[in-house]
Amino acid sequence: MLDTDQLKSFLAIVDTGSFTKAAARVNKTQSAVSMHIRRLEEQLQCELFVKQGRGVRLSTDGEKLIDYARHMLQIEASALASISRRGLVGRVRLGIVEEYAEAFIADILTRFRQHYPLVEVSAKCDGGSTLIAERTRAHELDLSILTACDDVPDAEILREEPLVWIAGSKALNLTAPLPLALGTVTCAWRRQVERALQQNGLAYRFVLVSNSYSGVAPLVRAGHALSVLPRGLVPNDMHILGEAEGLPALAGSRTGLLHGPAPTPEAQALAEVIRSTVRLDIKMRSVAA
Repeated sequence: MLDTDQLKSFLAIVDTGSFTKAAARVNKTQSAVSMHIRRLEEQLQCELFVKQGRGVRLSTDGEKLIDYARHMLQIEASALASISRRGLVGRVRLGIVEEYAEAFIADILTRFRQHYPLVEVSAKCDGGSTLIAERTRAHELDLSILTACDDVPDAEILREEPLVWIAGSKALNLTAPLPLALGTVTCAWRRQVERALQQNGLAYRFVLVSNSYSGVAPLVRAGHALSVLPRGLVPNDMHILGEAEGLPALAGSRTGLLHGPAPTPEAQALAEVIRSTVRLDIKMRSVAA
């Protein structure tokens, strides 16, 4: 049988990218965390991490173990909550940007309630990433899912994917100036779009300026404006446009998880469910030894 404490140490290393940070997360010494990994490797008869420069990276077998480890820990938590009544009880305040709320919030809450039925989750999706990050640091929220991670260096990266142009109709008039529906000047996606258009000498105008995706989406669907989304969030009723339509390529979008100043066990449990729901496969992640 695999030891769940050892699996917790393993996942802590994967999620924090550091043996030192992992030790703090699981409340153990770094040597104890290293011992957990050695024992796991002995039992599984494989290397979970391999050397890379001064640090290490996940091996192919280490990548395979991630989903199994998360599933085993979630089953353990669910059993405790359902049978022994020693499961978590409390409340978690989650901040999430609208684009990700539409795509993931239902799955996140469904999975979380299956394993932690006695924990109440209060989700807020008003405001952009900057405002949500400020509220998380001020302890108004316990954790948050952000899209502007370049401006939040302490966020744990969950997804990295291309930012793409979207339109409701391929027949949208793309003659200059390009009609845009984007966030305010504080929006990282808007800054990226404006920089790309200016570098390519393309004129544009704003049909709508709003940090609310619920305001942007209807205008795009109606064929009145262009906007942008991470590729994995593009709805089926929208089209991805690009260089074939004369639009410049955009850089990637980084989605991250930010914890409040003092993460509670309930918040840490919700974070684990968010990771398994939102995270994209990240090949051979590097880890600081």
